Amino acid sequence: MRKNINVSLYKNNRREINYNNINAISKEDSYSFIMDKIKMFISDDLLTRENEEFEFRLDMKNKTASYLLKEKNMLFDIEVEKINIQKDNNTIIIEYKISSDEEEFKIKIEENKNE
Repeated sequence: MRKNINVSLYKNNRREINYNNINAISKEDSYSFIMDKIKMFISDDLLTRENEEFEFRLDMKNKTASYLLKEKNMLFDIEVEKINIQKDNNTIIIEYKISSDEEEFKIKIEENKNE
């Protein structure tokens, strides 16, 4: 089912970017969409960001992360220092910190209330 969503990206609890009315595909409790030429997939257990150059996978259930450099076919495992997921009726908030980055990240996805 197609839904319009709003996506906010935060670094250290400071909103960096806000995207409104992104056309997403929603199946059960997952969303798939494209944002700034990056494919995003979010479910209860997994966050994936991917384009032609890389694929970042955050496995929230197992608290693991990996980064694949596609051109060189190099895969890096990344330590997950913090992970938290919150869900309510129309909102998913994912907070995480990985060892390769000094900042904490948060992604907030809300279904557009105007639908």
